Amino acid sequence: MLEIKHKEILRKLEGAKDRKGYIQILTEHQMVPSDYFIPSTYKDESGKENKCYLFTKLGCEFIANKFTGEKGVLFTAKYVKRFNEMEQSIKTGNKSIPEIKQKEIEARLRNAKVRQANILLKIAANPDIPSTYRQVLYSYAAWAATGKQILPLPEAKQHTYSAEEIGQMLNISANMVGRIANKLNLKTSEFGEYVWDKAKHVDKQVATFRYYVDAIEKIREYLNLQSDK
Repeated sequence: MLEIKHKEILRKLEGAKDRKGYIQILTEHQMVPSDYFIPSTYKDESGKENKCYLFTKLGCEFIANKFTGEKGVLFTAKYVKRFNEMEQSIKTGNKSIPEIKQKEIEARLRNAKVRQANILLKIAANPDIPSTYRQVLYSYAAWAATGKQILPLPEAKQHTYSAEEIGQMLNISANMVGRIANKLNLKTSEFGEYVWDKAKHVDKQVATFRYYVDAIEKIREYLNLQSDK
């Protein structure tokens, strides 16, 4: 629209060794350059990203006043026409002008979702994470990346009990519950599951095994056998 080389426009805005640019002058006088010229980038035909500035309406008027003669008249006419088209587009609801911007926003949103999915997958890769939590992370990662529930969340299982709760039921210590469970090989998916729980004496979460009802019965049977001896 300016009919002037891009590097010359940059030189006018940013200045050179022998003179100040418009942006520096505005800044030195406590004026906000972005009210006139907004830093941006564009890609050329080779795919290289180059620096540029987007002109606001104030910026266009500013530049128009810097041009004289035929060049100034043509530039003023073009920018006035362009802004008029934009205003008409907004009034009539025509979305053709901001269509490219909308696509850019959608692309950024997709990239953000992919990054979110990758973070969830990275967490799930931790070998210390209980399998149930890993399934949840996989499910949410798939949903974040595709917007669809491709991988279902794990089904709610039966009620679980902590070692402390079982100890109170059977009148033994939580440590004894753990020792018996290890002896009977009860810390499997058949008799319970690992969950995240807050450590007692450290400010962090640890994987703790919680037991199903069947495990309680196995421990009770073991205790009864021991008492009969």
